[in-house]
Amino acid sequence: MADEENSTPSDVSEETGSATDAGQQEDVTANLSDAGKRALTEERKARAAAERQAKAAQKQLDDLSKKLQAFEDRDKTEAQKLAEAKTAAEREAASAKQELMRYRVAASKKLPANLAARLQGDTEEEMAADADLLLEVLGTHQQASMPSYDGGVRKTAAAPTDMNALIRRAAGH
Repeated sequence: MADEENSTPSDVSEETGSATDAGQQEDVTANLSDAGKRALTEERKARAAAERQAKAAQKQLDDLSKKLQAFEDRDKTEAQKLAEAKTAAEREAASAKQELMRYRVAASKKLPANLAARLQGDTEEEMAADADLLLEVLGTHQQASMPSYDGGVRKTAAAPTDMNALIRRAAGH
């Protein structure tokens, strides 16, 4: 008990694993009286204990839910287990088919692969229309954000012919 009363706020923050800096804690506790510092220390200890209890309760809840699932599965018939596995497999297959369709449409429309997941629709036609719209928006955005490097009319420099011509041109003849 005596050790707990003499612990500093930074000792408590190390126990709780908080990410606050010691400098910030000193700023907070600098204006507090001894009673305020003790109250803050006790509050932090209480919070740490509550977090430990919550973590333990969550672990216990997870364990109990696994046991409940095992208990429910034990009473199921083999046909029910197979039916559930079948529906899960069908759901996964439908999801994979949808994803394949997205990537197929994205490839045909030359849409970047990282944008394929953004395509929406249930059929290839709907996804193609969505890809066209996305490409239109991207094209407009890219053109608007691309800087113009056109400084004006460019002319190629006349090739120097020979040294005598350069001297005459420099002399103004």
